[in-house]
Amino acid sequence: MGRKDEVPRGYVPVVVGRGKEEEEERFLVHTKLFKHPRFAALLEMAEQEFGYQQPGVLRIPCDVEQFRSVVDAAAAKAKS
Repeated sequence: MGRKDEVPRGYVPVVVGRGKEEEEERFLVHTKLFKHPRFAALLEMAEQEFGYQQPGVLRIPCDVEQFRSVVDAAAAKAKS
């Protein structure tokens, strides 16, 4: 039926981690969460680290637990 790497409509694949010293993890993030101020700050970090011309998947240079915290806060705000 579906391939493992397919992304559902309305979601963006994001790879999170600092690279060499930390293993990276892949997430699927709903596009609504990108409007949250804390998530926007993570996108600015990615822009500063990698620029706008990232090849392939969007990468965010932060630790996985921090990213989960931001996603949880943004998702809670989106539900209210």
